[in-house]
Amino acid sequence: MDAKKFAEEALKKDGRIRYVAIVDRQFNVLVSQMREGVASLTPAETDRNFVQLMPPIILDAVEKLAPLLGTVESVTVRYEKTLLVFFSKGNYAVVLSFNPDVSRPFMSALTDFIQSLASQYLAD
Repeated sequence: MDAKKFAEEALKKDGRIRYVAIVDRQFNVLVSQMREGVASLTPAETDRNFVQLMPPIILDAVEKLAPLLGTVESVTVRYEKTLLVFFSKGNYAVVLSFNPDVSRPFMSALTDFIQSLASQYLAD
C-alpha cells in the first residue's frame, strides 16, 4: 500500500483535483495533500482533523444500506467553495476536493430546482 503514490498519481491524472486525502478505517490519516500551487481554503490542521474523522463516519453511515441497495460508489458534498467526493476503497476512505464549478449536469439542475422551490415554499 502506497498512499503517497496514490495521491501523486491522482493529482497527475486529473488537473481539476485540488486536494487528496486517504484515511484508514481506524481514523489514521495516511495522506493529506494539496495540489502544489493551489491555496487551501482551510488551514492544514483543519483539513487533517476533518479527514481523520468524517470520511470513515460518512461512508460507514451510507454503507449501512449497501445490503439492500448495492455497493456505494461515492458520496458527494457540495459547498459553495468546494466539492468533496468520498470513495470507499476496502479499508480506506479516499477524499478528493475540486473547485465548485466541477459539476454533474443533473446535480446542478437539481440543485437549482430545489433552491427555487425552497425560496418559494420554505422561506422563513
